[in-house]
Amino acid sequence: MSKREKCGIFGIYSPDEQIFPYLYWGMLAQNHRGHQSHGFATYNNGLEYYTELGLIPPIKEPGKESKVKQLEGKIGIANVRYTTSGGKDYQALCYDAMPILSKGESKSLVLSFNGNIVNVRELQEKVGISKDTSDTHALAALIVQTLEENGSLPEAISYLMNNIDGAYSITGILDDGTLFAFKDPNGIKPMCYGFTDGKYAFSSESTGLAINGIEWQRELRPGELLIVKDGVMSQVQAQPWKNQAFCAFEFAYFSRPDSRYNGRYVYEIRRALGAALARKHGDKIKRCEIVVCLPESAIDAAYGFHEESGLKWEMALRRHRYVSQRAFITDGVDRQSVIYRKLNILTPKIVGKNIAVVDDSIVRGDTMRGNIKRLREAGAQEIHLFITYPKIIGPCFYGIDMSTYKELIGAQLSVDELAVELDADSVNYMPVDEYVKETGLRRDQLCLGCITNKYPTAQADELARSIRKELSKGGTEKGRVYE
Repeated sequence: MSKREKCGIFGIYSPDEQIFPYLYWGMLAQNHRGHQSHGFATYNNGLEYYTELGLIPPIKEPGKESKVKQLEGKIGIANVRYTTSGGKDYQALCYDAMPILSKGESKSLVLSFNGNIVNVRELQEKVGISKDTSDTHALAALIVQTLEENGSLPEAISYLMNNIDGAYSITGILDDGTLFAFKDPNGIKPMCYGFTDGKYAFSSESTGLAINGIEWQRELRPGELLIVKDGVMSQVQAQPWKNQAFCAFEFAYFSRPDSRYNGRYVYEIRRALGAALARKHGDKIKRCEIVVCLPESAIDAAYGFHEESGLKWEMALRRHRYVSQRAFITDGVDRQSVIYRKLNILTPKIVGKNIAVVDDSIVRGDTMRGNIKRLREAGAQEIHLFITYPKIIGPCFYGIDMSTYKELIGAQLSVDELAVELDADSVNYMPVDEYVKETGLRRDQLCLGCITNKYPTAQADELARSIRKELSKGGTEKGRVYE
């Protein structure tokens, strides 16, 4: 399926080079994390920034003026965004595109944010920001207002962490050229830092560093604040390190396969998940003749599944690379039209066959339903689904666009009912404990809220319980659960 994660972020300091090319390539390597808008900000004796809607464009096209405004400066941040807070109309998308500039009476900053704030309404009221805007504006205003009260960046970030429920990895620049980056006390969202030849860089994924030739150092720790001022980096534990709760969905879907966490590349974890899935469901595999996968995030899992099961792997489902629209952007007929055009099925490879279809997850079911319909039309005899991510039964409060129970097909139907609804012969999930094992992390080091209904932050957990209670009484959800 097509799922959207809130954002990708990047920040860099260089002692002697213009940094815009690093920002550009660092974000281009992470454009999968946000298609709706992009933007850049630098410090060059003052803060400069610009944002645009859509994917990051080429720097130069033959016979055309570049759409990229190359900002000057040796300190900068950048962002790509999907909407999980604020409005979705054209004006809202333009206004909420990041980085954003926040100005106070005596302080100002630019901010790039990945995550989602659960108590956003409380925060907006506290800082006097309109409820029609995204949570990023309220976060930035809170930092500026706290800085104006005490002047200390570590104290401002500590205050933010004490008053915010949610997930956040953030890079920013103060109006004196201070570059900073920090992560929430549960470490839900990814962010690493690198260092090479005097350059410090921060990135949602390690690929943002690798494309720029910057050596990866480590992931930021939960509650950690890193500050780069005048070429020197300092570290502050702005909030005591709570139990880490890293987003489990990063391994199955969001992160690039060549990104790495906890000393392992994501593709290695996905391949291990595929192998574990094959071991778990050997009885169903006996009915299958070939294995195929839904490109592209399931390719590595399908390879591991093929290795473990011994089934022939047919690359019989091919993605039309330049059909860039995501299925979640449109509704109804348009959504189905996009889903249909994204995939090319090599009919002779599957006609009359019993097939194992490996995919990363099932959220709403729209994409899977459409793809199974096409596989049936192409002549597949039996279709058995093997899903690496456990059954999604709860919304995400932390920046993935699945924010209500009602939209989650797994929250409404049993596994057997899912198979009927999707027209599959069987649906086979990875159990939660086995998924956790293959990530290399412990259960208490992961956010598993969407597959267990147990959330790592207090307000999100309480909100989820209250919504489930209301739904059990016949109540309904109205929009995003946290708004």
